[in-house]
Amino acid sequence: MSETPVFAVHDLDFYYGRSLALSKINLDVQPRMVTALIGPSGCGKSTFLRCLNRMNDTIAATRVEGQVLLNGRNIYADDMNVVELRQRVGMVFQKPNPFPQSIFDNVAFGPRVLGLTSDKGELSAIVETSLKKAALWEDVRDKLQEDALGLALGQQQRLCIARVLATKPDVILMDESTSALDPIATLRIEDLISELKKDYTIVIVTHNMQQAARISDFTGLFWLGKLVEFSPTNEMFTRPRQELTESYLTGKMG
Repeated sequence: MSETPVFAVHDLDFYYGRSLALSKINLDVQPRMVTALIGPSGCGKSTFLRCLNRMNDTIAATRVEGQVLLNGRNIYADDMNVVELRQRVGMVFQKPNPFPQSIFDNVAFGPRVLGLTSDKGELSAIVETSLKKAALWEDVRDKLQEDALGLALGQQQRLCIARVLATKPDVILMDESTSALDPIATLRIEDLISELKKDYTIVIVTHNMQQAARISDFTGLFWLGKLVEFSPTNEMFTRPRQELTESYLTGKMG
């Protein structure tokens, strides 16, 4: 690739206590593309995703070896500001997790906490722009002060995406972000991801291989804590290099 990768991961090992969960992971995440991580349950893909914004720091007795470079800077360096990192690398979780407050306050939460603006008009503009980017504005423009928990699940997940967008990230991480949704809501999120990659770098974890094939540019297969194969998605699904990859994709294993 001609562009510098957003993330460059070098020989990443990750430990839960003494247990090695990820072993010698090496991959580059390219800008303004969708990278999908696939593999069976417990293979390390969600653990790896959380390594990209240090969410695993919240778990006791975990340890990282190797490097994770974000635009050339090691995010595990002692002088890395983790709050700033998580602003730049936002996370959307498996189940929608809106705060029990208004739709407006959900989206405004990040900008307020991070001090991005103290101007009410500017804050309102950030909320509106974020909701529009998350394809939710037309649904909620007349009920911004209503409880976010009253939204349908698919709308709640798009609200959570808007909440991430409001902090103006560079990268959006999505951990099984459609697995709790019905097929129609899932397709809306997939369409949204395809639109968002024009401006953002996106990394998704998914159990749905068809989803990875539909919306990603690159795919990595994790297996027992190792990255078995990483390649352009169309190559992996049509010409896998590893026998294990072919067995997983064809349902013989996993």
